[in-house]
Amino acid sequence: MPASKYLDPPPTTSDVAPRLRVAVARIDRLLAREVLRGALTRTQFSVLGVLARQGQQRLSALADREGLNPTMLSRVVGALEKSGWVVRAPDPRDGRAVIVETTAEGRQRYEQLQRERSALVQEYVDGLAADEADRLATALPLLEGLADHLWRHQAGGAR
Repeated sequence: MPASKYLDPPPTTSDVAPRLRVAVARIDRLLAREVLRGALTRTQFSVLGVLARQGQQRLSALADREGLNPTMLSRVVGALEKSGWVVRAPDPRDGRAVIVETTAEGRQRYEQLQRERSALVQEYVDGLAADEADRLATALPLLEGLADHLWRHQAGGAR
């Protein structure tokens, strides 16, 4: 089906929030399914991504960041560790705490998965007419603003 099918008719103001929420969730789910193909769960991919992008983290901070209870996070990190993509170590500033960080292999794996996800999106963008691609590019700051808003909302404790 042509991409323009989704651009006409424009949504009404009351349609925007639910349609946007459904579209973003569907895109995320389909990208995860296509690229991860069972090699990683979405939660493992998210944790690996935080560590690859932000560097080492205390397990407690990572659990809070990802909204996971410590037991679940320990399982997620254990699976990533078993694959050789992260390592755990005692926090040198507080031996009771544990830090976790990606290995070089883990960082490479995350970057490869990100390239594959981007390639799938790029395939769609390349198929758009020039004006459609321009409209999508123009909307990106608004979508990024929505992501920032949701992050601030979550970080403010309103979960």
